[in-house]
Amino acid sequence: MSTKVRVASIAVALGLLTAGGASGQDVGSIVAWGRNIEGECNVPAPNTGFRAVAGGFQHSLGLRFDGSIAAWGLNRHGPCDVPAPNEGFVAIAAGGGAETCVGEDWGGHSLGLKFDGSVVAWGWNDYGQCNVPSPNRDIVAVAAGGWQSMAIKADGSIVAWGLNHNVPAPNTGFVAVAGSGQSWSCYEYGFTLGLHADGSIVAWGWNRFGQCDVPAPNSGFVAVAAGSGHSLGLKADGSLVAWGYNGHGQCNVPAPNSGFVAVSAGWGHSLGLKADGSVVAWGDNSEGQCNVPAPNRGFVGVAAGWWHSLGLKAFPGDLNCDGVVNFDDINPFVSTIGAEPLAWNLAHPGCHWLNADCNADGVVNFDDIDAFVALLSGD
Repeated sequence: MSTKVRVASIAVALGLLTAGGASGQDVGSIVAWGRNIEGECNVPAPNTGFRAVAGGFQHSLGLRFDGSIAAWGLNRHGPCDVPAPNEGFVAIAAGGGAETCVGEDWGGHSLGLKFDGSVVAWGWNDYGQCNVPSPNRDIVAVAAGGWQSMAIKADGSIVAWGLNHNVPAPNTGFVAVAGSGQSWSCYEYGFTLGLHADGSIVAWGWNRFGQCDVPAPNSGFVAVAAGSGHSLGLKADGSLVAWGYNGHGQCNVPAPNSGFVAVSAGWGHSLGLKADGSVVAWGDNSEGQCNVPAPNRGFVGVAAGWWHSLGLKAFPGDLNCDGVVNFDDINPFVSTIGAEPLAWNLAHPGCHWLNADCNADGVVNFDDIDAFVALLSGD
């Protein structure tokens, strides 16, 4: 019997499929750990219903299923003051940097991508990092660095503003971008990583520690992350490549280097999300940013701030990531069984394979069918 037929037959036999579906569960919560001097780890209530998370200098952002953004932590220059109307957002990014020399101001800034393809930027703007260039439309992804902001257009080009905003030619074919945190001195203004559709990485900007020297073979990458002086690349086979400054061991990927589905980089630490929903953290741990709280399972997203870390918990059964469990989740649920986790995530941007782990055993297989059907019923 095919997987699809099996799901349908079990559901019909039990008579559990209802039009309303399950919602309102304590799902999509955020776990935060590490430095908390400015409240960057104090997730505001209600801590539920989040679909994405981002970590900045000393502030954090959470994107809710209803399209609104929650922001908390250090609010110097207003990176936590989400402009009205706080609605219609589909992606977020947080940046900013610390004071590094006399006379330099500092703070954080935030970016939100709207459903209509426009970008909203707010917070510290001394270098124009919140001045979104015209025309502000046709944007499909955003990223925030220390003193710069980046966006990918629907045509595959990168738009950048603030410091270090000169994208190398040819500016085409990009599918992801990452910007570094504010750099180490007054004259070192960060770097940027761009991922091409062919799986190669283009890196530009400050290169004191070789963070822009992508190791060979420069191919097979599916995601990138930029720290303050180090770079991370996720390969299609689930392994990670790390290069650049390694003074805190942030480039020493713990063994086994396999099974990763997402990656993020902070000032001196790195985070990797495994297919089984666990988080691996390494590098600078001076603020406890690498001490993942127990139970270390059920995560579907990670984000590294400067000295703090954030993890997003799963929403079991919500396979189209619209914030509810209903009939629309049946086909994507079926597609997860037997699928390779990283490939599934890449084919379903903004959603998470582990949401199909409805019995919470860390794997997705036939044993999750009954639990999925129960979620459809609202049980």
